[in-house]
Amino acid sequence: MTKQILELALKKTRPDKSLEQEIFSKWMVLSEEELKSLSQIKRFKERYEADPDFRKNITIEPEKTLARYNLKIDPEAIRWLLDKEFVESQQVEGKPFPLSIQHYLDYNNAVTKWMRRWRDTTPDITFESDPRFRVWRERQMARNDSEISKSGNAKIVHAPVCFELSKGCSVGCWFCGISAPRLGDIFYYSAENAKLWQEVLELMKEIVGAAAGSGFCYWATDPFDNPDYEKFVSDFHEILGVFPQTTTAQSMKNPARTRSLLKLSATKGFTHHRFSILSLKILDSLYEEFTPEELVHVGLVMQNKESLMNKALAGRALEKKQRKAHETNQEADDELAQPTIACVTGFFFNMVERSVKLISPCKASKRWPNGYKVYDEGTFADINDLKVLLERMITNHMPLSVRESDRIRFRRDLIHENLIDGFKLSTRFLTLKFRHRPLIKELGEVILKSNKTAQEIAILFESLGVSTADTFYSLNLMFQRGVLDDDPPQLSQFQSEKP
Repeated sequence: MTKQILELALKKTRPDKSLEQEIFSKWMVLSEEELKSLSQIKRFKERYEADPDFRKNITIEPEKTLARYNLKIDPEAIRWLLDKEFVESQQVEGKPFPLSIQHYLDYNNAVTKWMRRWRDTTPDITFESDPRFRVWRERQMARNDSEISKSGNAKIVHAPVCFELSKGCSVGCWFCGISAPRLGDIFYYSAENAKLWQEVLELMKEIVGAAAGSGFCYWATDPFDNPDYEKFVSDFHEILGVFPQTTTAQSMKNPARTRSLLKLSATKGFTHHRFSILSLKILDSLYEEFTPEELVHVGLVMQNKESLMNKALAGRALEKKQRKAHETNQEADDELAQPTIACVTGFFFNMVERSVKLISPCKASKRWPNGYKVYDEGTFADINDLKVLLERMITNHMPLSVRESDRIRFRRDLIHENLIDGFKLSTRFLTLKFRHRPLIKELGEVILKSNKTAQEIAILFESLGVSTADTFYSLNLMFQRGVLDDDPPQLSQFQSEKP
């Protein structure tokens, strides 16, 4: 049944149909038995991540443990899933993965590719409309390579837009990485709100292009807090051509609604949803209610305290660790921890407040405790008001190149070192070298030691024999790599911002 629903979904005529066909063509030819095997392996991996008793018993008595949890998986395949040294030894000998395990790995790779299909921007495909937005987003992604690491940044989809359809969240997770406030108000699907919502989606399509379809309708909210959520995401699909991903911690609050959403999603086009699991009790209830096949396109985010998953050191989780460190006189920072759960580089809307912020992920800090920078923000009364507001944000924060009036500084987290023919800028994650340009070494020293505008720097180096064009070329190389400081001013509304 699950396969038939997906086949129906892929027959829908949509702008990105070819992407889905390309990504899932191999999976689509699997038999029902292969689909069953895939879903069983997925459930095994989920249980292993979430449940310490399962982790212990599966190594002691694997067959009995599999039977106890009603998992239909070959015990011989377990080593291929859990024992890295064994897998490496088999690969050295040229032995392939068992077919069932290979199908599982291929499917996971397909899901990852689907989730990141708009991450690496291509102007003629994903950003047909405003090049200023595309270039700004690329620059923020480049910054995060050195700020939070290439591997960490690769996990961030950098969606260009997201929407809150309520104000606050009813769940109240202690570890919330973006410090969601308690549920206060809801954006209902009234005639007036529906009209505004559809106009906002059309505007995002105009500004961002097809990549607006990688956005989603939650942030410091839970989608199921809004009783009209399904109506809003159906409009999203109708206008942007994609049914947005849903991440909820309330999958078991109303199982019938959850099942209905999954079916609705499948008829609109493939979407890989996520359910946050807050306790083993919730996991057990979910497994009792839904078959493995029903959840094959749902990623379970194991947020329960026994889970192997590390929580991001941002938002309330960071606050708790800092309080504990203060009480015990220990250092709170953990360089190995995920520094943010933010995944938007673009416009963050709250439809209740009719507000919008321009944001991008960063390492959680005293100034940005929720793991994202706020470059600008404002409110709007109607769509025309919003158009003016967004154009101001784009004009102020998204130049295609360095402007003469820009004050040129390196990011504060970068370490500068001179080279014989230039200089390098480093973090613990990445080193970037700037070499083989006219007086590039001296240019780095001027930027490091002064607070000059680009025009002032160009005039200085013109007196040293370097043309203004050459100086700006060098500055734009740094600009594109995201090493120049673009933090917004320390304004009170930014310092006290809450999602």
